[in-house]
Amino acid sequence: MTRPDATDLDLSAGSYVKGVQLTPTTFMAVTTFRQLRTVTRDPDVLQPGSKRGNDDPNIEGERAIHELIQRAMSGNKKSNVPRYTTYIERLVRGEAPGVLPPIHLWSAPCLDVVTVGSTTYVLVPNGEHLLAIDGETQLAAHHALGRSGVIDGDTRNKHQNFPLGAVIHHGTPVVTARQYFHDLNILAVRPNTSLGLAMDTQDPVMQVVSDVELGIELLAGRVEKMSRQLSKTSSKIVTLQALRQMVVNIIKGISGIQYGARPVPVDGVDLRQVTTVAIDWIGAYLEEFEPEVLDRDRSLAGNSSVLAAVGAMGHDLLNLDADERRHSQALLLRTLHRVDWSKDKHWVGIAGSYTSRGVFSVKGTKEVAYAVYSALTDDESGGYHQVHLAP
Repeated sequence: MTRPDATDLDLSAGSYVKGVQLTPTTFMAVTTFRQLRTVTRDPDVLQPGSKRGNDDPNIEGERAIHELIQRAMSGNKKSNVPRYTTYIERLVRGEAPGVLPPIHLWSAPCLDVVTVGSTTYVLVPNGEHLLAIDGETQLAAHHALGRSGVIDGDTRNKHQNFPLGAVIHHGTPVVTARQYFHDLNILAVRPNTSLGLAMDTQDPVMQVVSDVELGIELLAGRVEKMSRQLSKTSSKIVTLQALRQMVVNIIKGISGIQYGARPVPVDGVDLRQVTTVAIDWIGAYLEEFEPEVLDRDRSLAGNSSVLAAVGAMGHDLLNLDADERRHSQALLLRTLHRVDWSKDKHWVGIAGSYTSRGVFSVKGTKEVAYAVYSALTDDESGGYHQVHLAP
């Protein structure tokens, strides 16, 4: 119900959320976590089997409705909450620029919209809780930060009063809320991993990758930043994702494969040294094997799993002085010159296998990078003698 020109607010009735009424059932709100925590449940409480909140007689009913309009807090969604919590903490403390998208909240009952003077509010009655139909991970992160016992008082106060946007949908049935969940989550086109990486200006590893791209003449204009794979006709030499993985593996060794596109811890790492080594090592490899890297039809030298393994080979160059590094790099390149890069039977069981049609199929980087690395570096392994030509 809309009540224009009210003279005052009945503060005993519930929480008044300031904003703008867009439609009879949609309200664009400006709020804070201090207020948001009074009109929403912590999503953790609403999960099936949760033991939190069981003393509330209304909780089971809310859990049942939550299950109809939202997916469970599990898998990648659950694991993203700690990362989102850290992101929000850094944002409210002013440690890094960032943005928080509006959270879409829903109420089956129609809420009162009240205007006092020039300000409009929507009233969430005492005891009522709005459910998130989009942005639940962010909401869970806010609640996690709010109940955290490790943040200082100043950060807690900044978080409580940090301005947040919300879209409140009300007076609509469950079936409509489910459709909203579909529309907000399914119709949006998620950017691919390469584009997401290219846009991340806060990732220190991506800053190194950018410097590497600029520092290697052969890469000028030849890093594919939109697609995850290079087409047969592409003039590019490497994807951004593969180049980043090479840098990650220079930092972490072959175990860097585990991070994929996720943030990589770099505490204690001299990123300037990493940049120097990456430019020298990756640049030398691409220069020495440019024809093989570009021949994607017949050669494995430019395959992402091989590039990841080559990056890992550069890890041992990190702690060497300039003269030692040049000598060790030359030895590594000499060894790689003995590798038969052709897509053939000697790579079976290492980088891939033959299909029923007799075509050699290369497997995913995470699946075979360790085996490829071993074949390139461990002269006591069977794979090493499979892919290296006799000296």
